[in-house]
Amino acid sequence: MKSKQQILQSLKSYLNATGVNRTGCKVNEKLVLIESDDWGAIRTPSSEVFADFKKQGFGVGQSVYQYDALESEDDLEMLFAVLSKHKGSDGKLAKLTANAIMANPDFDKIKASNYTEFHYEKFTETFKKYPEHNRNLDLWLQGSRAGVFQPQFHGREHLNYKRWLRVLQNNNPAALYCFNQKATYSGQDDYSFMEAYDWDSPTDIPEQKEVIADGLRIFKETFGYESKSFIAPCYNWDTEIESTLASHGVRWIQGMRSQLVPTGKFDCYHPVRHYFGQTNSLGMRYNVRNCMFEPSMAPNRDWVNSCMAQIASAFHWNKPAVICAHRINFIGFINTDNRTRGLNDLDILLSKMLKQWPDIRFISTDELCDITIK
Repeated sequence: MKSKQQILQSLKSYLNATGVNRTGCKVNEKLVLIESDDWGAIRTPSSEVFADFKKQGFGVGQSVYQYDALESEDDLEMLFAVLSKHKGSDGKLAKLTANAIMANPDFDKIKASNYTEFHYEKFTETFKKYPEHNRNLDLWLQGSRAGVFQPQFHGREHLNYKRWLRVLQNNNPAALYCFNQKATYSGQDDYSFMEAYDWDSPTDIPEQKEVIADGLRIFKETFGYESKSFIAPCYNWDTEIESTLASHGVRWIQGMRSQLVPTGKFDCYHPVRHYFGQTNSLGMRYNVRNCMFEPSMAPNRDWVNSCMAQIASAFHWNKPAVICAHRINFIGFINTDNRTRGLNDLDILLSKMLKQWPDIRFISTDELCDITIK
């Protein structure tokens, strides 16, 4: 039986989701999409580095850096095991849209240039440099074949490398210390380096387009198909980059209710509202996340029941339930308790939603291309 606090939280979640769901296009079936960002991207390199960052007085204790790391083989196998326990009404397994980063910084080459040039390595090369990650690409491909893990494009890097390099060139002690630990952390609890498609000047946009085209090339070379969807790191992008996405086969743009359009100043954006199924001038559609499942972001919150309320709102308004669930929730490479909590909550959530709505069908975002939208 729910407590009064849980009931109030569920009601609040339902009403907040209704604000997103009451407008936009509709679908005729109960679809569930779990969109999960950041796969393949580096964060904190190890538990030892995390402890060192804390010792240095960096603000990692309240940030994503306290749990998030490049996913390990154990992380992937345990996640796949949970997803494989649950089937939708069509007999297909629960699945994640695994929004993937194609490259990470090549720290040695960048340092050799005295921080004046950016160099990257493919994410598959990064896997080889971590201690429990050599089989990661094989596991990604196995998960895709099993129907539980569907890679889509998140970006070439999850990094605003021009902003990062400028700080390094200015000999910022915290940024340099983190660099030497092979992390792109600023030493502060902010996202200034993570916003790959934020810009400090509109003249950055042509280079961003080149980076996106290069990232989509790596994606196709790696997986053998074009990514039909895209999610901008930190939900921050200029509409001008959409033409590059469209020319490389992207048909759906994932996001929250508002696109954060750059203004030239970090953490100051122009919000542009989108709704499910909205079409832009290029014929691409927007998919809006209307459910949240982020146990690692606020461990004391009842994420299962609040997400259930948001799913109920989505289905009431004939929308797909689009669940935002970042990679961090399933990662135990830094802290195994984090993974245990996230996977346990995911297991409970999937069980509850299938019990309440047995006609649910799980799809990945790229499969929206085959769904009738009205």
